[in-house]
Amino acid sequence: MKKIIVYDCDGVLFDSSRAVKAYYDYVFEKFDLGMPDWDDPKTFELAMMSTNSEIISHFCKDEKKFNEIMEFATKLNFRMFLDKMIPAAGIFEALEKLKSDGHKMAVCTNRGVSIDPLLKHFKMYDYFDRLVCSFDVVRPKPHPEGLNKIAEHFASPKSNMLFLGDSEADYKAAKGANVPFISFGNSLHESTRIDNHMEVFEHIK
Repeated sequence: MKKIIVYDCDGVLFDSSRAVKAYYDYVFEKFDLGMPDWDDPKTFELAMMSTNSEIISHFCKDEKKFNEIMEFATKLNFRMFLDKMIPAAGIFEALEKLKSDGHKMAVCTNRGVSIDPLLKHFKMYDYFDRLVCSFDVVRPKPHPEGLNKIAEHFASPKSNMLFLGDSEADYKAAKGANVPFISFGNSLHESTRIDNHMEVFEHIK
């Protein structure tokens, strides 16, 4: 039976840590906010797993300034940071084989509007049949809304889906949606872990 393979973006399709750091350094410097301490694991985790508004609101408690930053950040061209994005090991080979084998693919991410130009830049966009970003849901991950939307789009039983994520938010979203989960590049609870995308074929039956 053909599967629906759902990918998180940051940390799964891409190693985006350098790009995310550069993006927030740029925004924070522009508005004279205290620069993020990237040596603090909690700061790094927040930046990699939360929505843009959640991250900025964490560091900026002034509502007027927050709104100004969000307006600026929304209009900021993420292409400035694309050279710092690194496609994950085996991703192009895996996407090509999944497509040729007749599987469907989707993305469920807490990224916002940058997801489309990012995937197009790296020539991944056409592999995916459905994209769900933070602008498409009321409640982003760890809430299961995004995965539920994907299941509805494909009119698929959730047992026929497989979600690849790398964070606690991904794990909780999968659990909440009752979607099978594989952890990419990270050990999360009882989940199966893979470190190269071609390994996913060992788990598609």
